[in-house]
Amino acid sequence: MAALNSTGTISPADTAAASADTETDAWVLNTLRRYEPATMHTQHPVVWDRASGSRIFDRNGRSWLDWTSGILTANAGHARAEVVDAITEQARQGLLHAYMFPTRVRARVVRALSELSGFPQSVLYTTGAEAVEGALKISSRHAIARRGMPPHGRRPVVVTFEGAFHGRTLGAQLAGGLPAQRDWAPALDEAFVRVPFPARGQAWSPEIIEAALREIGAGPEDVTCVMGEIYQGSTLRQIDPAAARALREWCTRHGALLIFDEIQSGFGRTGRLFAYEHTGIRPDLLLVAKGLSGSLPISAVLVGDPVFTQHVRPGELTSTHSGNPISLAAAEANLALFADGRIVAEAAHRGQQLADGLADWAGRKPRRRRIIGTMGMIAGVACTDETGSFDPRSSQRMAAECVELGLLVCVPSTLGGAMLKIMPPVTTSEHELAEALAIFNAAADSVQLG
Repeated sequence: MAALNSTGTISPADTAAASADTETDAWVLNTLRRYEPATMHTQHPVVWDRASGSRIFDRNGRSWLDWTSGILTANAGHARAEVVDAITEQARQGLLHAYMFPTRVRARVVRALSELSGFPQSVLYTTGAEAVEGALKISSRHAIARRGMPPHGRRPVVVTFEGAFHGRTLGAQLAGGLPAQRDWAPALDEAFVRVPFPARGQAWSPEIIEAALREIGAGPEDVTCVMGEIYQGSTLRQIDPAAARALREWCTRHGALLIFDEIQSGFGRTGRLFAYEHTGIRPDLLLVAKGLSGSLPISAVLVGDPVFTQHVRPGELTSTHSGNPISLAAAEANLALFADGRIVAEAAHRGQQLADGLADWAGRKPRRRRIIGTMGMIAGVACTDETGSFDPRSSQRMAAECVELGLLVCVPSTLGGAMLKIMPPVTTSEHELAEALAIFNAAADSVQLG
């Protein structure tokens, strides 16, 4: 038991020692089960103690190769020294919060974002969902200023895609294309029109949008924006470049803003700095988060033309923690890592290694293994039964076996829990990726998929 010091309190060192003795993994898990609802406990019960590069460590000497990247956040690796140093230095300066007041670090980051992306302005937020909400507001304000309210009195219409995931706030879920994720919401979605996603290998044209608009008595002139992903985070379907070009032309012709949500796909994830670069077109608004700082909560709406925001009312896009100095310090250091293009180029090479390794894995028993999609350092695979139907139980058993063997893999709710989503840090080395693929194959053998 820790002793009291001369002031009648336990010293910090003794407190730390006491915590180390009592805060076992079992204590952590039991405490979380008691004080959090069950809905929060969706991941394997691995208690993280620290992370470095492509590995996660607990306090008991175990480590895991990470195929989650903190859900596409640690693109440049966990706890990069440059990022840690920047966070520490900013904290030492004594500026932990500044609301919307000007700071030097805020000025440096918005300039760095513009120089790296080519987008002249950015609006800073905390989470990806917050950036989605901000982009929807920008689009509507822009449309109303240019065209006024629609002549039939409806609110302006937002077009999104079936299967999309844009976040968990109300507006983001109404914009999303997953019915099960918005069945809790009030009936406020008449202004959201969802159309089939223009995926590779599927016939698609903007006429699909116009047909859906006619069903609600609206037309292209009512559309404020079209928002989509280059690859869908929930399904890993990839947009067809020709369809993307047709979509760009349609939005330009009808005065709607084209928004690409790159909250999951930005910052080297697909072998390009931003995934939209694969399409040959450019959106009006680009949404980024996760990989923006590689660690702390920060997001941004990148604005392709200042005219898009000139009719937004003063203060209408503000947020309490927008531009938090600590998060900005992390973002500044992280953006510098991507400035010379080397991380992105290496990600393209590692992405090919990942794709080849998964093709080999699937080819060993094609009736039980299916590749959902790969694009750079993001991939999805699923276990199937002998008939070729998705087999969630085998996928979840395989993910659990990966954990036992030293590899962390996520199983999202997509495909009823049958898809294993693979997303290593893009800085994962050739050796580490080969080691992870070997574990993945061993896990498949263990659950009799080999």
